[in-house]
Amino acid sequence: MPELIKTVGIVLRKIDFGDTSKIATLITPEHGKLSVIIKGGRTGKSKIGALVDTLNEVEIIFYNKKSRDVQLVSQADLINNFTKIKDDFDKLKYASAVLELVNVLTVENHEHGRLYRGLNKILSLLNDTNEDAKVLFIKFFLFLLKELGYEFQFDNCTFCGKEFTERSSARFNYELGMMCESCSEGRIYSFEFSPELFNSLICLSRKNNQTERKFDNIDKLIYFLERYLMYHIDEFKGLKSLHIL
Repeated sequence: MPELIKTVGIVLRKIDFGDTSKIATLITPEHGKLSVIIKGGRTGKSKIGALVDTLNEVEIIFYNKKSRDVQLVSQADLINNFTKIKDDFDKLKYASAVLELVNVLTVENHEHGRLYRGLNKILSLLNDTNEDAKVLFIKFFLFLLKELGYEFQFDNCTFCGKEFTERSSARFNYELGMMCESCSEGRIYSFEFSPELFNSLICLSRKNNQTERKFDNIDKLIYFLERYLMYHIDEFKGLKSLHIL
């Protein structure tokens, strides 16, 4: 017999299935990434289909059967639909990129309580504050890399151990890591950090930095992080949300 489970989740994506149904992918604190089917979810009469929508935070009850990959939703209630994000093009663009990252980098049935809280926080900040959406996005990007084990070290040079400062220049090799200018001589590097760009990376990686500061080089950091993931994860082809919306 399937087990009846109640959980909260944030909807990462939703696709059509068959003639009348929808399949949604959610991230949940206890069950990690979860795929669910909403029978009749494409019909106008489906309350569940309307509530379990991309970017919404919902509480659902579903029938959990371990032998199947997609679970059946029996009930749903809305917790938060982040309406201010949906009404703002810039916020929606970066919120969509956040959801895309979480969807690509997480696996199903793996507990992600801390990640869930981090995702909820970034969406709440995008929705409820006037902080720069691009800055919030890259802070979450760095948090997610650390949380899922893809973090790269940039405190010290990989070779000589020299400590980097906010005024340092650095060069990065996808296999070898971060190098100071001296140690990078004669070695292949994939990306070069000016002192200004490296300073931005350090500031944005700190938990309690003030995002009121203006950063002029966020796009370069996003480009770097995208290429970093593309190098290490074959199935990651870049963030479509940033180029489509």
